[in-house]
Amino acid sequence: MAILVLAEHRDGRLDEATYSAVAAAHKLDHDIHVLVMADEACSKALAQQAAAIEGVALVVRVAAPHFEAQLTEDMAAQARAALERGCYRYVLMSSSYKGKRTMPYLAALSNTDLVADVTKIEEDDTFVRPVYAGSLLVAERLKSPIKLLSIRASAFPPVGLQKQAAPIETLAPLPPTPAVRRVEHSRKNSSRPELSEARIVVGCGLGVGKKDMPDIEKLADKLNAAIGVTRAVVEEGMASSEYLLGQTGKIIAPELYIAVGISGAIQHLAGIKDSKVIVAVNKDPDAPIFQIADYGIVGDAREVIPALIESL
Repeated sequence: MAILVLAEHRDGRLDEATYSAVAAAHKLDHDIHVLVMADEACSKALAQQAAAIEGVALVVRVAAPHFEAQLTEDMAAQARAALERGCYRYVLMSSSYKGKRTMPYLAALSNTDLVADVTKIEEDDTFVRPVYAGSLLVAERLKSPIKLLSIRASAFPPVGLQKQAAPIETLAPLPPTPAVRRVEHSRKNSSRPELSEARIVVGCGLGVGKKDMPDIEKLADKLNAAIGVTRAVVEEGMASSEYLLGQTGKIIAPELYIAVGISGAIQHLAGIKDSKVIVAVNKDPDAPIFQIADYGIVGDAREVIPALIESL
């Protein structure tokens, strides 16, 4: 029996979330295989990266032009084919945007059980996940022969590399799903780091007005930080939903999180509470964000942020 980890990648590099999914797989006493699905141009390099991950025993490479789009339906169907071919007891993927879409689809195709957003593996059939925006933890026991887990990457520090690369085998690709195709793919080019992987993140809430956003951007540029926002900021049209942090957005665990003008609603805290150091800037001394902050600055963000920029 073995564990199948579904690799995630972008621009020819494996996402750090893949290394965290392998770290979670280390908690289970089985061989670890990694499934890499990509177009021909990237698949070989990605497979070699996966083969170098610590603890990986085998890499299964699937190359086809339609995997460049990484559509949910294609990835889930190919993963199911790998399941039917191999003796796998577990399938793991991070609970990223891709994981949140692919793993439920795969569970439905395979008629098996899924535990989403796992933060701890207690036993080989018992898995812990947060509920109610992280205010409670529940342990779920799966009885199905094949267990699907989406892993909260911030809960499992990524593993390193191994000296001896794992073997790589090639699996024939399935044809693309006929009913689904990618119409367009757009992404903003930015010199800032990816939000989910940034070491420093500057978060802003409605305490920061639209006219003050340039100061937030200046601070982020000074710190080489990513920018994240609350749901209210997205709803006001001040930022795109791709920057949303929290229960319905991205969950991060940077070394430093600076919360500017954020009150600290539980839905937002669910996405940032694993940060190593939290600095809160808010003019309300009773704001809930101060209860979890390591450092707090009580003051108007419009005055504090320019002063921080000047001091850097």
